[in-house]
Amino acid sequence: SFGLQLVVPEGYNLEQISEVIDELRPGSGARFHKLCVDQKFIATLGFAPAPASLEGYLFPDTYLVGRKMPEEEMIRAMVKKFKGIFTVELEDRAKAIGMTPHEVITLASIIEKETGAKEERPMISSVFHNRLKKHMRLQTDPTVIYGIKNYNGNITRKDLETPTPYNTYTIPALPPGPIASPGREAIMAALYPSETEFLFFVSHNDGTHEFTTTYEDHKKAVTKFQLDPKAREGKSWRDLKKRESASKAAQAGG
Repeated sequence: SFGLQLVVPEGYNLEQISEVIDELRPGSGARFHKLCVDQKFIATLGFAPAPASLEGYLFPDTYLVGRKMPEEEMIRAMVKKFKGIFTVELEDRAKAIGMTPHEVITLASIIEKETGAKEERPMISSVFHNRLKKHMRLQTDPTVIYGIKNYNGNITRKDLETPTPYNTYTIPALPPGPIASPGREAIMAALYPSETEFLFFVSHNDGTHEFTTTYEDHKKAVTKFQLDPKAREGKSWRDLKKRESASKAAQAGG
């Protein structure tokens, strides 16, 4: 056969992509990962300015990987795909909304991780844009999880209150870089948010969300969708009580 099919799903981060590569070609994952954070190698990829790591810039898609293909070549293929998607037109749009491309990809990666419902992405984006404009913390769990070493699948109140460069409960704005590889739709949502006044959203436990403008309404939605055992039955959910106390602590500290 001519090659192996490398499938990079939307929302995978660098660790996960390296694992997929290692399963496909045992021994390749570690070298791939190392190159993706190697400043010298990143400098050869034509980014201006060069990101600190290729997190977010490895475009999610299906790639054909030769059995002997160097890891450098795999990375170049993913970055080339990214650049093909993030066109000059999108760079201009980023400028128009006062963001750098790096900030757009960072926001897109958070949008990618926050919603399972494609049609909601521009709404989720609007909440983050509105919060950024009002200098409110983003308070989004996926960034907290990204900042935790050895995350075990359960986010605690302590996690929410522990400062890391990626903890958006403690940092004032966007994290320093992407937390995953966003797909095209998430990138478009980051650049073209819906026009709303929304500042909050809470999970319906099925991948969709309830959007609200005031903290009062948000608390009602939390009670309805997160604290009512019936609403949660048989569904995964996030413990919003922990979140609320952490955001209160953050507000007191901020």
